[in-house]
Amino acid sequence: MLVVGCIVGIGIFRSASSIANHVQQPALILLLWVAGGLLSVCGALCYAELAAMFPATGGDYVYMSRIYGRFWGFLFGWTKLFVERTGTIAILVFFFAEYLSRVIPYGGGIAQRWLAAATVVGLTAVNIAGIRWGARVQNLFTVLKVGTLGGIICAGVWLAMRQSGAALDWTMPPIDLATAQSLGIGLVFVLFAYGGWTEAAYVAEEVRQPTRTIPRAILGGLLLTGVLYVLVSGCYLLAVPVAELPRTPLVAARVMQAAIGPAGGALIAAMIACSAFGASNGYILTGARILYALGKDHALFARLGRLHPVHRTPVLALWTNAAVATLLVFTKTFDQIATYSTVAISLFFMMTVFGVMWLRRRLPEYPRPYRAWGYPVTPIIFCLTMLGFIINIWMTEPREALFGFGFVALGIPLYWISQHVRQPSVHSHQHTVS
Repeated sequence: MLVVGCIVGIGIFRSASSIANHVQQPALILLLWVAGGLLSVCGALCYAELAAMFPATGGDYVYMSRIYGRFWGFLFGWTKLFVERTGTIAILVFFFAEYLSRVIPYGGGIAQRWLAAATVVGLTAVNIAGIRWGARVQNLFTVLKVGTLGGIICAGVWLAMRQSGAALDWTMPPIDLATAQSLGIGLVFVLFAYGGWTEAAYVAEEVRQPTRTIPRAILGGLLLTGVLYVLVSGCYLLAVPVAELPRTPLVAARVMQAAIGPAGGALIAAMIACSAFGASNGYILTGARILYALGKDHALFARLGRLHPVHRTPVLALWTNAAVATLLVFTKTFDQIATYSTVAISLFFMMTVFGVMWLRRRLPEYPRPYRAWGYPVTPIIFCLTMLGFIINIWMTEPREALFGFGFVALGIPLYWISQHVRQPSVHSHQHTVS
């Protein structure tokens, strides 16, 4: 539920028009969704091996620290806080407030931002009360959003049976340099929609039998989401002509309106609000665990590594996460977060998956309750694709790429300051493979 709930946010409802701005062939659009799912599976197989090896709260922060050392672990935690995680939370709660206003008119503009901020605070308070409360919220809204995707798929099948959908040309065009670059930009939005498959690893210490549960959660959740995404995208193409997709940001509403009439738009608006709300809860629940792990290892953020005396949750980490996300809600810095955050975090994903090969070579005898299927092909495919993806974004969207990596670089002087605050004590996350 956590993996599916974090993956299925607003990306599948909003990204179709963004992809169609760059890719106009239905066959290539579906190919992008399949490729994005397969690429994510390659990465997830490797993350599952690492999660079974190091079942500690903090997820890939722990893996980065163990494999490459404290410096890279610190940079990853910094990037998650100020580049990717809190910005994603801000986007999700903002869209929750926006789409809720289409169902229950309560005003716009600043009222929506205040509701979004209140959502962050409220969900944070729920998660401070204990991981079980956060999990209950997550399970409820994940069921609702999976039901929403199922409804869209049924609507697309109904339109196809009535032969009232769009006529599609499934011819595969030749892949030249310009087409490849367009596919690279389209992949940004696909990977943004698939983002979240690493989330189960962040709560490894708080689940039963983590060496078995975490790999199953990552792989099972991602495979289920991938199937749903491909089917939903096919239904979009059946309901809306490809030429109109760039001008149809809320394509899911268009599908439901075509199937059941005007009420379909209001229904989808309500479901998108639920989807964004549930995903916000998931990212708040897991994001604070990264800060908690960061606080246990680095003096500058030491207070974030403390647990609530009663609920045993990282209360200061949760409130810090909420404060940064709330600040972003009242700014416009998240307008292009799908591009700059995806390219920045992709560097760390690539390094983490490469770490599986590094550990296999340096520590061949280390216990591995789960071993990545398809090794070494799957990590090689993932790393090479991520490298090409990052290079393509640098070439096609240099401003957003520079913005993302610039924020990552700001963590370097902070690491130096943290090192000189005091000599940090040794924690379990600090051991480095050398």
